[in-house]
Formats: sequence, C-alpha cells, structure tokens
Amino acid sequence: MAILDLTGLNWSVEGWRPYSWKLGKSMETGFGMRADIDARPMRVPGTVQAALRDAGVIPDWNIGFNSRGCEWVEHRHWLMETVIPADTLAAGGTVVLEAEGLDYWGWILVDCAEAGRFEGSLLPQRFDLTDKLGDGREHHLAVVFEEPPREQGQIGFTSRSHFFKARFNYSWDWCPRFVPIGVSGRFRLLTGPAAAVSLQIVQSCYDLETGHGCVEAVLDGADTVSRWTLRLLDGEKEIAVAENTATTAVLAVEDVPVEAWWPNGYGAQKTYTAEVRAFDASGNECLLERRTVGFREVEWRQNEGAPEGAEPWICVVNGTPVFLGGANWVPVLVNHQDVTEADYAARIALYKDMGCTVLRVWGGGILETETFYDLCNRAGILVWQEFPLSSSGIENAPPDDPAAIAALQKIAVSYVRRRAHHPSLLLWCGGNELYYGESPDYPPCQKPVDLSHPCIAMLAAVVAEEDPDRRFLTASASGPVDYAQPHDYGKGIHHDIHGPWGQGLNPDMDAWAQYWAPDDSLFRSEVGFPGAMDADLILKYAGDASCWPPEGEFWWHTAAWWTQWGDAAKAAVAGLEGQAALEKYVAFTQEIQAKAYAVAAGRCRGRFPQCGGFIVWMGHDCFPCPANNSLIDFEGRPKPVCAELKKIFKGGKA
Repeated sequence: MAILDLTGLNWSVEGWRPYSWKLGKSMETGFGMRADIDARPMRVPGTVQAALRDAGVIPDWNIGFNSRGCEWVEHRHWLMETVIPADTLAAGGTVVLEAEGLDYWGWILVDCAEAGRFEGSLLPQRFDLTDKLGDGREHHLAVVFEEPPREQGQIGFTSRSHFFKARFNYSWDWCPRFVPIGVSGRFRLLTGPAAAVSLQIVQSCYDLETGHGCVEAVLDGADTVSRWTLRLLDGEKEIAVAENTATTAVLAVEDVPVEAWWPNGYGAQKTYTAEVRAFDASGNECLLERRTVGFREVEWRQNEGAPEGAEPWICVVNGTPVFLGGANWVPVLVNHQDVTEADYAARIALYKDMGCTVLRVWGGGILETETFYDLCNRAGILVWQEFPLSSSGIENAPPDDPAAIAALQKIAVSYVRRRAHHPSLLLWCGGNELYYGESPDYPPCQKPVDLSHPCIAMLAAVVAEEDPDRRFLTASASGPVDYAQPHDYGKGIHHDIHGPWGQGLNPDMDAWAQYWAPDDSLFRSEVGFPGAMDADLILKYAGDASCWPPEGEFWWHTAAWWTQWGDAAKAAVAGLEGQAALEKYVAFTQEIQAKAYAVAAGRCRGRFPQCGGFIVWMGHDCFPCPANNSLIDFEGRPKPVCAELKKIFKGGKA
C-alpha cells in the first residue's frame, strides 16, 4: 500500500520575516534574501517552539518570565521543509497530502512553488499534489506557517471568537500566553488508489439483554474500490466479518456475542478492534485502518428528588448507576503538539488510580487525541468532550453569525466522525460556561445557553445526525443558573453547576462546610480550591525571579487568582524565612486544599443518586503554576488532595 508517513522524514524549520520567503526561496529571483533564523532540526509532529528551544534560539518558556521572551515567534513566518527522495513515490500516480492538524494557517510548497493553502488547526486537510509530486523524482516539500490569528484569551467576547483555535494558549488564569505553531496527528502522503478512499466513521452498539453487539463502518470513496471488508477482532482472533463487493458505502457486523466494557472500578475494560481493509481493481490493498471499539449501554436517569423538567444526571452504564467522579482535563502541555504517549499514559494512570470515572475535556482546549482516548478506553475513564467554545468573562454567548456557525459545523462533524468509535466517549457538549447574561429571575447568577441559540442548535443537530446514540449537552454549566447561591438552595434551580473556586485570600473551612451542607445540585461539573505546587518545583521554575513571599510579579505571572496570602497563611509561616517559610506555606495550602475538596466531593458522593457527579477544576497543570486549583502539578506529582479524593471516588465518605 503506497502511503508515505511524513513524520519519518528529516525535517528542518527556518524563520522568515512575513512573506520574505516568497523572494528568498524563489528560484527565479536574484535577491539575496535570507531567513532571519537559519534552518534547525524539527520533530514532526511537534511545534516550531520546541525546535527553537532545542536549538537554543529561545529559552525554556516554563522558567520564570521566559514565556514573554518567546512571543516574538508568533510574528514570523516559519518554513518547515523536507526532501522526498527520488523513487520514493511511484511515477504516474495520484498523490494526496493528508494532514490531521496544521496550526493554524499557511501554505504548502513543492520545490518552492505554492501548491495549496490551509486554514484551521481543528480540521484535517487534504491537498492533491499529483501534478507536483507524481513524477517519481526528488522534491522539496515545505509547509509555511503564517502568523497565528489574533484570538482572545480568557477575557474578551465569546461571540467574536471565530477562529476556533485553542483559546487557553492566548493566556488563562493558569497559564501565560504561549501560542504554538506546528503539526499534530497524522501527516502523510497517499498515492494511487489509497488517495481516493478514506474511513469516515466507525460506530458500535450493544444490547444489554442479549449481550450482543454490532459495529458499522462508513467508507468515503467506496465507489473507487473493488471490494472492502470490516472485521471485528478480539486480539488477533477474528470473531465477525462483513465484505462488500457492491461498492456501497456502509458495512456492518451485527448480532455478535461480546463482553461488555465497564467504567473504572465497575468491571473490566474489554475492548475490540474494528479493522477496515479496501482493495483496488488489481486486488492490491489500498486502505487499512483499525479502530478500538467497545460495547456498553449508557442511559441517563432522573436524579432522586429532581425538580420537574430537569435534565437527567444519573449516568447508568450496563444497567448500573455510576457516580461520575473525576477532573476537568486540559492539554498536558501548553505546547500540546509535543505531548508524547508516555506523557499521556503517566497522567491517565494517576486519574485511574484516583478512582476517576470521568474526565471533562474542556472547551477552551482541543479535540483530544486518539492516544488520549485509547488510554481512557483502557483505564475505564469516560470522556466528556466539549466543542471548541468557552467563556470570555465580559460576554459569554456563542457566535450567532452564519459564517462562524458554518465554520464550527464543519469542525463539529469532524470531531464526531474522528472519535465516535471510542467506548470511553460519554457525551458531546456545546462548550464551557456559555451564557446569555445575568439571569433575570436569579441575579447575579448567569443564565446558561439552551437550544434556542442558533449555534447550540446547530451542534445539537450535528450530534443527532452523526452520533445519535450519545447525549448532547448544551453547555456546562446548564439548567436555570450557572452557580449555586446559598439563599437559592431548595428552589430546584441548581442542575449542572459550576463553582465555587476557593475562598480568596483567607480560606475558612467552617464557612466552606456550611456552604456544602445544604447543597441540592444535581451535578457539579466544576469545583475548585487552590493549593501551592511543591516548594522545590516553585524554586526550580521561578528561575531568577523572586518567589517569596507569595505575591509580586512571579506569582502574578500565572497564579494571580490562586495565592492565599491572608492572615491565616501569614500566621502559619510566622517566624520563618526563605525556603523554610515557602515550604511551610506550601504545606499549609495543600492541607487546606485537601480538606476543601474532601468536604465538597464527599458531600456530593454521599448524596448519590440525588447528585450524579463531582468534577474538579482542574486536574493537572500544563504550565508550572506556583499555585492553582490542580490536583496534579506540572511534573505529574499528585498533591495530597489526590489521596483524599481516591477514598471518596472509590466509594468512601469524607
């Protein structure tokens, strides 16, 4: 099968002032223009920034204020180039470039000539390069990344967010501005018949009563192949097969006895492989794709004592009610294209050990990778995947103009088709903290968006069409209000609730317990409480910056919202100085964080099935914040709170 994996080639990257490469790389100009930054090796997939750091061009952005000294990278064009040796591609055939993630926009060059234009980091791209690469000769293939778009970070206007690039990279309350440029996912050349056919979607279903399952595959370009097959494998053993020689686009294996897939702590995580093969007119294989599938039945039931009209928040898997305890997931690194399988595995192992049954992939981030989903399949962790929309502080309503909605529709369809096969995928969600504005009935709480918003209605329609067996949630939070005010307990308006996120400078555990005692929320999908990173890591990542006391520019850089430097903290470190004071401060904040999360999670777990779940904001740091709501620090060390949550998520009480 003629597929060239471009990630296996040697790539370099060089930096140009915008558009200068058009003259500098031209074979027809006599100008002696040169790149600002000479060619350096680059890993693909990966980021331009990682290549520059490894070459000593920019500093490690994780140290001190170094991230500020990396922002100039956004203001160049970056030309990433490799050589395709002669005879690598057969002469006379079709050649298509397939790129899963090019971030964000730019050009494809072949032998310095423009061969295509790309835009949008969340959509796969395909380029027909037959007339450029179809002669079997040596060629230079390049990707030129233009300056990233001007997008909003945490504060701004959601309705004006039209690029649908991960917004956390433009700065949030737990990371500075760091806008990655580069390649993610598959990156390859398809030749001959392989260029005309692709796997659109694989989905499975399960009948709990019979213990039988089915798998369906849809093929794009089925009319170009002579036959194609769908095999269901248990390890290497074939347990069902379907073959199609009529060039129709759908194949299914049905009524197959299978073992069920269970969430973490409820049973085994049995998975299977759906294998799709297609063959050209000569009988040669032109497509081979494998997808992990699993068989489980998910339904949603009303909470015990839920108010009339409320959405159901008790998740029932294979007939068993499951408490959804877990964490909000953000990318492992700010330079998320550089995350390795080992990085993913280390984090997900911690969540599995903690007893988590759910990870919420937050809307300010990305569509998480196949690696992430496969590891969640094996860990038994359900995934709540959000579409790329998030709050903006000033105004939080999704875009409503037709062009933005049409662009997001293409992304949503792609999201669903690429991830629908995973047994870990629990639901699709419109996004994070999407609100119309202040609730007219319950101020100052916000009124979450609903299906009457055209953008949310479009997303609901995509899920109904592409993945009808999975739940679509309008947004998180959802229901009448976003936040639970103590004076509103008992009114039946607290459905899927966000907050609180700590208590500011002076935590009060008695007041915290009093807040949670009468809680009547049906679900808590974001609850936070800060705790400092270990002292040795604070010192390590501060670099030359002053990190004691916990105030000033270093703390403001990433942790301005999360430092607890009030009377109680000052009393805890009284009489100490320097590193001893820092270590005492860390211990003080981590102890309070552990108690606070234990009270909140224990209260929610103890009310099950009145309350369906509890999700911490946030799970892990993607940047070395000296203080944050995270359970796991930047280097993957669990904070003490993890041991407390483990007791609760595995069935204990606080």
